[in-house]
This record gives sequence, structure tokens and C-alpha cells, in this order.
Amino acid sequence: MKRALLIASAVVLFGQMPDAYAQQVTASGCAEAGVENGCVMLKDGNKLYNITHAVPKPVVGAYGTVTGTVSGDPDTCQQGDLLKAAEWKIDPEKSCANK
Repeated sequence: MKRALLIASAVVLFGQMPDAYAQQVTASGCAEAGVENGCVMLKDGNKLYNITHAVPKPVVGAYGTVTGTVSGDPDTCQQGDLLKAAEWKIDPEKSCANK
């Protein structure tokens, strides 16, 4: 019984650890429409980020920089690395028109 309790406690503890070590990222590029309606993505190099929940809400077609924490949480967008607690800043000096 004690062994089962110890194993269950370890599973709960280790199951929560990834959030404690979540990766903070900063990425720049053009906000693009995702495959799913209402989803917003940003491609920076070969990485695709789901920035749908960034604040303020990113506008598709605007160039900007997002800073947030990569999350493994499920999301209805089903593409890109989901960024949580993300902040979006438009860069008025750059344009996505030529993309």
C-alpha cells in the first residue's frame, strides 16, 4: 500500500513539473490565419507558434513580436506550439505586404 501511494505521489509530482520548467520564447514575424477558424499563427524561422491567446489579440497580416511561454496544453487550433501568457507587440516599422 505504501509503495502504491509513493508511486501515485511521484506521478502527480512529475506530471506537474513540465510547467515549472516551461520554455519562454520571443518570436517575430507576420501573424497568419490558422487552419481552424479564429486561430492566429506566427512563423519564425522553422518554428510555428499558436499566438491566438496573446494580448492584445494579434491581427492577421500585422508584423510583430510575441513573448510567451510554450505550453503543452490542448488547444482547438491543433497546430503550432501554443504560447500562453503571451504578449503581442506590433512593429509599425515592418510590413507583411510583401509576404
